[in-house]
Formats: sequence, C-alpha cells, structure tokens
Amino acid sequence: MAKVWIIALFVLFNLEQVVKGYLFPIEPRGPLAGNQPPPGSVWPLPQEWHSKSELVAIGKECDFEYVLNVKNCEPLDWAVEKFNYKFLFGSQLVVPEPGLPLLTTVFVNISKGPENLCDKFPNFSKNSTYESYDLRVVAHNQTASVVIEATTVWGALRGLETFTHLLHTKNYEEEELHYYANVTEIKDWPRFPHRGIMVDTARHYLPVSTLIDILDAMFHNKFNVIHWHIVDDQSFPFVSKRFPDLSAKGAYNNKAIYSPEAVHLIITQARLRGIRVILEFDTPGHSGALGRGQPAILTPCYGDGETPGTPNYPEHAAYENVDPTKETTYEFMRELFTEILEVTEDEYVHLGMDEVYYPCWNSSPAIKEFMKENGYDNLTDVQDHYTKRHLQIVSDLGGKFIIWQDPIDAGVNVSLRAVIQMWKDYNEGGWENDTQKTLDMGYQVLISAPWYLNYINYGQSWRSYYEVDPVLDLKHRTPGQEDQILGGEVCMWGEYVDTTNVVPRLFPFASAVAERLWSAANSSTTDDAMWRLDEFRCRLLWRGIPAQPILNGYCGPWEVDGIK
Repeated sequence: MAKVWIIALFVLFNLEQVVKGYLFPIEPRGPLAGNQPPPGSVWPLPQEWHSKSELVAIGKECDFEYVLNVKNCEPLDWAVEKFNYKFLFGSQLVVPEPGLPLLTTVFVNISKGPENLCDKFPNFSKNSTYESYDLRVVAHNQTASVVIEATTVWGALRGLETFTHLLHTKNYEEEELHYYANVTEIKDWPRFPHRGIMVDTARHYLPVSTLIDILDAMFHNKFNVIHWHIVDDQSFPFVSKRFPDLSAKGAYNNKAIYSPEAVHLIITQARLRGIRVILEFDTPGHSGALGRGQPAILTPCYGDGETPGTPNYPEHAAYENVDPTKETTYEFMRELFTEILEVTEDEYVHLGMDEVYYPCWNSSPAIKEFMKENGYDNLTDVQDHYTKRHLQIVSDLGGKFIIWQDPIDAGVNVSLRAVIQMWKDYNEGGWENDTQKTLDMGYQVLISAPWYLNYINYGQSWRSYYEVDPVLDLKHRTPGQEDQILGGEVCMWGEYVDTTNVVPRLFPFASAVAERLWSAANSSTTDDAMWRLDEFRCRLLWRGIPAQPILNGYCGPWEVDGIK
C-alpha cells in the first residue's frame, strides 16, 4: 500500500486547489461517500507522499524559475517550457501571501552521464529507477524551493507533472489570488512498466493534431505507451515508401494518410512526453485494406464452391485473411516489416493476429492442398504455420513482438518471446481465467479486457475500471507470476469515435486506469478516489483537454467561458 501521510490537514480546510472540483449527488437523499482530498492532491497517487501543514507561497512570474542541472536535454527543456507560469496560472493575478516563504525556484536534477537518457527514445524497462523520482518542497527562511531528483529524464518528467498538482489557492472570486504549496516529500515510481492507451486510426482517421492532444492527456496521466492500431480492414492510412499502393489504394482518401513525416512527428512528440509508440499491423485477419493495395496477398474465397474470389455472406467475403500458402506472402512481410522496424523507434511492434475467421480458408482448395502437403489436420495448424513464420521474420529483423491472445486460445504454439495482450472478457471464467492460463504457460502479458473504453455506459463507469487489479484479481496466481504481468492498456476502438469525441471518450475514464497502473495496490478506496479524480478532471479542463464529467457539479467560474 502507498505510504501517504497528510499531517494537520484540519488547518487547511479553507484552501482550494489550483483547479477545484465540486461534486453533487444524483439526489439530495443520497449524499456522496468518500473523503475529500487535501489541497494539492496528486493523480495518480504517489507511492510515498508526506505532506505537512506548513505552507510556502507562489509569487509573481518574475519571481519564479526552473533551474536544470543539465543543458540541451530536449525532453526536459520541452517540459519546463510547457509548464511555464502562464500554463500553471493562466492570466490570473498571483501575489504572494505576506509572511510565508516565497517559492522561487524549481530545481530539476538528473544524472549527468548517458544514464540520463536525454538523447534516447523511451523504451521498455523493468529497472526501478527508469521513471522514478524524488520530490521535495522545502521552506527556508524567506524563500522556498522545489527539488526534483531523478536518474533519467523520464523520471524527471513524471516529477514535474507531480509538482504541478501540488499547487492550490483559496478563492477564484478574489481579484488578487494567493497560491500555495505544502512542504512535501515524495518518493515515487510506477507499479507497472507498461501503461498504455490503444488508439484506432483505421475505422476513423484521426488527424495528427488529435493524436498529439491524446499524447498531452497521456503525459498528464503518466501513461507511457501509445499503442497505435494504425491499419485494419477498413483503411490503410500508413504511407509505405516500399509499397506506396498500400495507402494509395487502401486509405479512405489521399488526405486521410500518415506520411513518413507525420509518423516521425508523432513518435518524436511522444518522446518529449516520455511516451513510447508501438505500431500495430494486424495480420492474417483484419487485412482487407492491405489487400486493396496488395491484392495477391489475400486468400481467394470460394463462396459458390467453385469460383475463386466469390463471397458467401455473412460467412466470408470474396477475399479474406492473408494467404499463408504462398512464399511471396512471407517475402512481402519481410519487406514491409523491414520498413516498419526502420520507422519505429521502439524495440516492440504489435503483430495483431486476432480474430482469424476460418470459413474462407475452409472454402479454399489451395488451403486444403497446402494442409495435405504439410500433413496438417485442421485449420489451427495453418494458423500455426503463418504465426511461426511471421514471428520468425520479425525476430530475424531484430524486432520484439506483442500479439493479441487469440493464437493462444486456438492452441497455436507461439514463441514464449511473444508478449500476449489479453482482450477477451467473455470466455468462461472471464479475463482472469484466460490470463491465469496464459501465465501458467509461461508468457508475459498485458491486461486490456476490463478496460475497453469504447463500450459506452451510463453512470460512473470509471469505478469498474478503477476497481480492476491486474495482479490481485488473479486469485490462483503463483509466486513469481506477478513479474510476468507487464501492465496494461486502455483500448479505444474507432468504430464510433473520431476527432470529434475521442478525447472526451477517453478522459477522465482512462485516468482511473492510469492510477491503477502507476500507484500501489489498494492505495485508495474508490469513494476517496472519486474526489481526486474529479479535481484531476477539472485540471485537465484547465489545461485545454475536454475531459468528460464523472458526476454532477462544476469546476469553477472560469469554465463558464469555456476551456482553453
């Protein structure tokens, strides 16, 4: 459990945070449960947090600065520029309260050697120092300072985000505002190394600006992976230099594409925020748009039993699934993934492999002949053949891979090098049973099944997301299996979301998952978390992120004029 000490809070009852949420019950006869947090509360909750009643004051812009112990560290330079005085306080007139130490300086200290990773892209790491940081708000005589210390730049980014949560004020109605921070000590690190959001740009194209908005919100939530489901049956917006027809014929139109420059921009913008970009190219299923640019790669279906390329709706279309019988299929995959691994800056690529429907393969004489030649008894063997070949290709190219759980469910003999993403919540025993079976087989896993945010629910659905625990919910886990659980991802499939609603559909509901993946198990009750989540949602609004409300109420008079 997180070590959180809040001392002498009763003296602070009249203070409000920089952004304060005000919740009201559905009906007066049903008062809200839980304890309201103290001023300057943090989301996600730190692992160790010691806050005293002693206050320091924030002064005018001319009295406030960041001091970095390293120069030319691009992510760190970007972060302190982002968290400038105007970003924190807007156009409000901030004056220090007389008699309190004046907080003048935020010192950010990271390692001075290559271990600070300033010139690297973030990557997967189980190292406890990779994103950890220490933060102190220290009062001197007349002045005060904040000291953030971290080994890596990624830890410093997380510490800077936490610092911005510590600021609070009294009353928005006053012409001159006093802002404060409590004298504080925090030691913090993530519970899981992989904390992600999956976005789908194949069902609906998302502009680059929208993807950057998502990255901004992820940064404020301490997420560290954007899983980019970039292509699917519906469209292939990824522009390949080696195979330009893939987007020319597979994208919705010639504007709804991601050029090499656009993909590079997303990856570099994610880096500034300490976020990895994992690209997903799903095969052998979900490959309809791939086939429009590379027709020979799909399996011709025999819908009438005689003619290749004929549908049998709703069993199968005219062409479905990558054709595993042709050597040219694997030659194409090698060429395409050579390019993909040159484009990405992450060691992992997501290979999909979910929902491989067999009716088309079952209708094909070529598949039947292939099975006979190879001594295969059923179509699972065909799927096994393709899976092994494709994973070996990516491995030979130097890549690591994540796949959805479907090949495991089908009995395919998947390499233990694969990370398995658990997405099904409808099998007997639920996601917990599926996950336990996968762990027992020796695989590392990512949890997504309970966090499908594209399912729209009325009410406080964030509660169900918050109450999932990727470890504690596995009642039959064995010692050591906790280390096989790398974390999890929120999923936002794109059938019914586009640039008009994807951000508010994600946040603040994804924030509930962010705390579950960052903070210690059982660090907060759901009722107590509700109050902090509402205030954090208001903080996102203050920062220009259109996060949905979680219940009745308001954030402050400033929201009457709309978000930034």
